[in-house]
Amino acid sequence: MAKASLYQSLRNRKTEEKVSGLILIAPAFILLTIFVLVPLILSIYRSFFYYESGPNEAVFAGFQNYIRVFQDESFLRSLANVCIMTLFIVLLQVVGSFFFANILVRMKNKFGVFVRTIIYLPYLFSGIVVACIFTLLTYYNGGVINGILGKMNADPISFTGSTFWAYVAIIVPTIWVGGGYTTLIFYSGLINIPRSLYEAMAVDGASFWNTTFYLVLPSLKNYFVLTIVTLVTGSLQMFEIPMLMTNGQPLNKTMTPVLYLIHARANGNVPQSQIIAASIVIMIVIGAINAVVFCVTNRKEKKR
Repeated sequence: MAKASLYQSLRNRKTEEKVSGLILIAPAFILLTIFVLVPLILSIYRSFFYYESGPNEAVFAGFQNYIRVFQDESFLRSLANVCIMTLFIVLLQVVGSFFFANILVRMKNKFGVFVRTIIYLPYLFSGIVVACIFTLLTYYNGGVINGILGKMNADPISFTGSTFWAYVAIIVPTIWVGGGYTTLIFYSGLINIPRSLYEAMAVDGASFWNTTFYLVLPSLKNYFVLTIVTLVTGSLQMFEIPMLMTNGQPLNKTMTPVLYLIHARANGNVPQSQIIAASIVIMIVIGAINAVVFCVTNRKEKKR
C-alpha cells in the first residue's frame, strides 16, 4: 500500500511539473505562433498564387513564382554577391575575434575591463548608425579617408565606383560592429577552460601551437559553431549597411537579396507573389547553410 501511495505521489509530481512547464512556455509559444508560424504559413501559401488583379482575386500559379525567381538574373546576382561577402565576413571576423580574445585573456587588470567594454560598444549601434559613420569616412569628396589621402598627395578612393573598394566599404563596417561581441564570446570560452589542462599540456612539453590545436580549438568547438551560424544568418540578411554605403552599386555588385527585395517592392517592377517566393528562397538558403554547418560539426564530434 505504501509503495502504491509513493508511486502515485511521484506520478502526481511529474504531472504537476509537466503542467508547470507547459504553463511557462505557453506565452512564448503563443507569441511565436501568432507572429512567426502563422505569417510563415500564409506567406508560403501566397507564394503559390498570382495576385495580379487584386488581393481578393488569386490565381493558382504552382511553382511559377519560384521559377521566375530563379530566372531573375538580378536576384541570382544578389545571392552570389552576399555569399561572397558572407564568406569574407565570417572568415575574417572569426579569425580576428579568436586572436583578440586570446589577447584579452592575458589582460588581468582594470585595463582589460576597459578594453572589453570599448570593443563591445559598436555592437550596441544599429546598422543605420554604423553606415552613417562609415559613410562620413568614405565620401569621395570631403570624406575623412580621402581627405587624409589628399594631404598625402595620393589619389582619392571611389568606394562606390570600384567593386573591390565597395566590398571593403561593406565588409569593414560589418566586422567592426560585430567583432567585439564575437570576441567576447570566444573570451568567455577561453576563461572557462580549466587551468589544470594548460598545466598538463605544459608538463607534457606541448608548444603553443600544440596547445592551441589540441586543447583550445576542440574546447571552443561549440563557440565556433554558434559564432559561424550567427554570422552566416545575419550576413545573408544584411541590407542596412549595403543600402546606405553603396546602395548595391557599382553595377549591382554589392546588391544583397534583402536589398533587392526592398528595391523590387519600392519600384513595383516585381509582382508581390514573386517577392514572397524570393524571401522564402532566402530562408531556405539560410536554413540549408546552417544545416550543413551543424551536420559537419556533428559528424566530426561522432568520429571522436
